[in-house]
Amino acid sequence: MSKIAILSHEEVGAELAVLGEWANARGHEVTRYFREQQWDAKDLLAADLVVILGSLNSVSTGYEHPSSPKEIDLVKARIESDQPYFGICYGSQIMARALGGEVNRREEKNTGFKKIISNSPDVNEGGWMLWHEDFIDPESIRSVPGVEILATGFDAAIAFKKGKAWAVQFHPETHSESLGRMVERIGAPKEKWAPAIAAMKEEEADLRDRAFALFDQVFTPQN
Repeated sequence: MSKIAILSHEEVGAELAVLGEWANARGHEVTRYFREQQWDAKDLLAADLVVILGSLNSVSTGYEHPSSPKEIDLVKARIESDQPYFGICYGSQIMARALGGEVNRREEKNTGFKKIISNSPDVNEGGWMLWHEDFIDPESIRSVPGVEILATGFDAAIAFKKGKAWAVQFHPETHSESLGRMVERIGAPKEKWAPAIAAMKEEEADLRDRAFALFDQVFTPQN
């Protein structure tokens, strides 16, 4: 049984949803670590796969949260060890910073259930759920040795990898019900998110298949 270590908040953006379904289906053991509690990088690095989920925190220029250097150092160590890592949303921005890339604040948040521009068969164009205020400058990571930009859109790097470390700006772990609960927890306007929730519900089966395919690309036991 492979072991997956997942770092997230305790409440906001913490629901595993489709990611949890995939882990159960593949027989993986999941251990949760939370930003609000003490966690040791050595414990996460001992896992077969490390996952960092989204956050309202920031690593963008001029807005960096005090807790972010610890997560950046964790991902640096993971990349250097060439062991599987998966960064989702904030976790992708953490990886970009770990690679020496640049994360900046958008003029307007990029939200909704949208298609992306895929540059690789490894990442489906979607739709995928996006909810981010900061963005990864694709040019800041393009020249990093070994980095492959897998998808772009909205003037940002949306998916990329280096070796066994993968990152996506969108939320493949989310389905319509978990998005609805996230909107409620954050206190975002329900009417704003209603179209995205409805679109995700309409594509639920296909969305789950896309997400499972992506998760399998990121991690299989032989990785």
